[in-house]
Amino acid sequence: DFTPPEGAVAGDVLILTKPLGTQPAVNAHQWLYTKGGRMFDQVEDVITPEEAEEAYQKAVKSMVRLNVTAAALMKKHDAHAATDVTGFGILGHAENLAKHQRETVAFEIHTLPIIRKMKEVNSKFNFKLTDGYSAETSGGLLVALPAANAQHFLADIERMDGCPAWIRRC
Repeated sequence: DFTPPEGAVAGDVLILTKPLGTQPAVNAHQWLYTKGGRMFDQVEDVITPEEAEEAYQKAVKSMVRLNVTAAALMKKHDAHAATDVTGFGILGHAENLAKHQRETVAFEIHTLPIIRKMKEVNSKFNFKLTDGYSAETSGGLLVALPAANAQHFLADIERMDGCPAWIRRC
């Protein structure tokens, strides 16, 4: 089944199914093993090698997790619209989603789940993470669904995938 991207309505909530920050996490990890360590030297005041490894493991866990569970739950919980969050970042995809709604809606995204320490890495090398335009490899879904169904969606995805999702207002 396919959930078209244009059916969000006032009162829906937005759910993000994966954390953000895969791009800086992968890069910080690569920098650990780059000959001479010159790149990691530029972030070592904001992240330790252990924290870079931890962020990388979290990113890998996110990237290898498919969106198949979230997609199935969208049908179960009456999702009205959805998009993936990949190459254009969360804001790029949210803007595109908002533009294509049949009804007038306003998406409000103000607090985002970012992999620990990636905001700090972003401050050294601008991946556009805090601007909302950082590319995500195998990113999650941004799903608009009725507020009454949101907590059930969150509980189901955590039970089935062992990973949380997050609510944002629509």
